[in-house]
Amino acid sequence: MAKHRPAAVGIDFGTSTSLVARRRPGQPLEILPIGDRRWLPSLVGRHDGRFVVGEDAERLAPEQVVRSIKRAITEDTHTVTFGLPETAVKVRSDELIVEILHELSRRSTANGLQLNRHRDLRLGCPAMWERGQRQRLVGLVEAAGIHTDALTLVEEPVAAGLAWIARRSAQRGRIDGRLLVFDMGGGTLDVAVLDVASGDPPSVRVLTSVGLSVAGDALDDAVAADLHAELAGRGVDISALRRPADAQSEILRQAREAKVLLSAKETQSIVFARDAFGGDRVPVVRYSRERLEEIFRPHMDDAVKTVWNALRLARLTHIRGAGAGDIQRTPDEVLARDVDHVILAGGMSRIPYVRRRLAELMPHAQVFDTVGVDADETVVAGLTDTSDADPLNLYRPGFDFTLTWDGGEPTTMYGAYTPLFTMSQVRTMAVPSFVKTLGQRDGIPRQRQGELRVSTPAGDSVNLLARDKFGDTRVIEALPVPFGHKDLSLRLYSDGRVYFRDGLGHTHDLRVEPWPEIEGADTAPPPQRVPDPQVHYPFNLR
Repeated sequence: MAKHRPAAVGIDFGTSTSLVARRRPGQPLEILPIGDRRWLPSLVGRHDGRFVVGEDAERLAPEQVVRSIKRAITEDTHTVTFGLPETAVKVRSDELIVEILHELSRRSTANGLQLNRHRDLRLGCPAMWERGQRQRLVGLVEAAGIHTDALTLVEEPVAAGLAWIARRSAQRGRIDGRLLVFDMGGGTLDVAVLDVASGDPPSVRVLTSVGLSVAGDALDDAVAADLHAELAGRGVDISALRRPADAQSEILRQAREAKVLLSAKETQSIVFARDAFGGDRVPVVRYSRERLEEIFRPHMDDAVKTVWNALRLARLTHIRGAGAGDIQRTPDEVLARDVDHVILAGGMSRIPYVRRRLAELMPHAQVFDTVGVDADETVVAGLTDTSDADPLNLYRPGFDFTLTWDGGEPTTMYGAYTPLFTMSQVRTMAVPSFVKTLGQRDGIPRQRQGELRVSTPAGDSVNLLARDKFGDTRVIEALPVPFGHKDLSLRLYSDGRVYFRDGLGHTHDLRVEPWPEIEGADTAPPPQRVPDPQVHYPFNLR
């Protein structure tokens, strides 16, 4: 990596914990000590009619606390409930997220870093989030008083990959090859596949990233259910207690603690707080790592399926002599040989079973569970990386394709961060792609002329590269689009190709200027070329 990089600040607003890091020119990474354990617990409590955040929320009764509020964005929910059923109070989830972000900013300022003044601010988000979810988070960051004009969103598994690349490059270790990032946190599992080539800076292409909305919280619930069944088998009737909610919360708390402790121990004695059970004595449960792994197995099975899907999608970005059907049928052991390096990130990767399972699945790859920081600090470390590595996800490109014409409402033909295709489509398409077709039924006129423009979600214009029938390329700010009797059609491929058919039936061969081109990819032949039409300015309103 180049030695001199501009300063950058990373914010990792996580489901369980939130962190802030900065990297000053010529200095090592600094993770700010913004909490008792360097991070801020992503908890919000309600006490005496006001909100409290972090460690203060941890001290409140369980019914006064909301955990994993980030899931409200993942699940597109907008209210949460405090209190017991008879005293329940509904609160807007966005309000609680702002409370955490505001406290994050306040503690950063106390540590000498004012987030509302920094020029290069990077914020992580799950790979599975689409445009609306990402914009919702950006809006909440702004509502918390944090400067967003210089804000860059980076997918969390991509950030983890960049952290590893920076570390290996500084150590002059081998970084060439295909990198699989397995980032399992409290709320989501994110899997990314990156191609890396040595250089200064290294060349990085994000072939794909996919995710599941089930991760550490789901394991906590599963262990809690197992403990509940154990107690019931020993004669403890939770529903008959005076305050069953307190007992349920204590069981869940002990499940979370056992999950962490069993990462370092083979067995753990679970001693429940007597007060939570109304003063009644409850049995001590001896819990083993083997039992935890058995509970965890179904969740890891789903995670492994996500890994194979990610590797298949990565092959579709750079197909070598095979069609989509062939890739769909590729055996898992062949996919495993694509991978040279595996990075484990997120708090859940501390569970030994995660590392063991992935190492067994990919025996030819090196598995790394550290990049010089703890697993749950990997993402925030990568967010401070300011190399020229391109974090653009080829499978979820961050551009809007918008059709405009005089007298009509702008129409989005492709929304940023939408997956270009699903695994189910892979089975039915020779070369999977995103396709959007518009016609008169959608309000498109027959005799006008419009433009196809590309922009970032923030509204910044992005240039197009238009290729003529001779292969020559010119840069254009927008593609003139004559309307006619034909439907308009936009087709996007994950190797960066873009084809647009206008209303006269002419096909335009395009690229988006910042979208990396995958050289040497085996691609389907482009649609049949016809001479480009004569386009007149200003808009033809006849």
